[in-house]
Amino acid sequence: MEKYFEIVKGCKMYEDFFKWIDETEKIRKIYNDFSNTYGIEAEQFLPTKSRLFIVPTEKDKDKFFMDFTRDYGEKGLRQFRCNSDIGRYWKRAVADMPIPHKPHYLQYGFALYDKYTERLFNVGGKLYGSICTQSNAFKLTDWMKEMKASDFFKIIESEERNG
Repeated sequence: MEKYFEIVKGCKMYEDFFKWIDETEKIRKIYNDFSNTYGIEAEQFLPTKSRLFIVPTEKDKDKFFMDFTRDYGEKGLRQFRCNSDIGRYWKRAVADMPIPHKPHYLQYGFALYDKYTERLFNVGGKLYGSICTQSNAFKLTDWMKEMKASDFFKIIESEERNG
């Protein structure tokens, strides 16, 4: 069963989602400044408080060969060693910054006891989502305003057309 909905403006999840967007922009700016300073070409990165992961370009692989751990993650993700110069500089760069995490429904009292997939996105200041599961025994909470699947997909198609 799949349900489609709009998240009610003003609820905790709504506020946290837009806070997450702001924090993501801030961490992106810190990474861009950091990567320019240290000559990192990688566009894709995964920040934590104590580690920096990137999907390195070929030049990054050559330049930082000794600074990466041996392990490879999904899609070529590499971690800078914590005791490397880059690793130490990164820890200092984000010491006072919160690392953003996208909100998930289960963090806000929504109960689901089965495997599920979820979507959460915003269009023009409105927050939309969907949950798909094999279970028929779930109900939306009061901060989820159910909508027709056709209306939900019209919003997605309109955004894809408008870029």
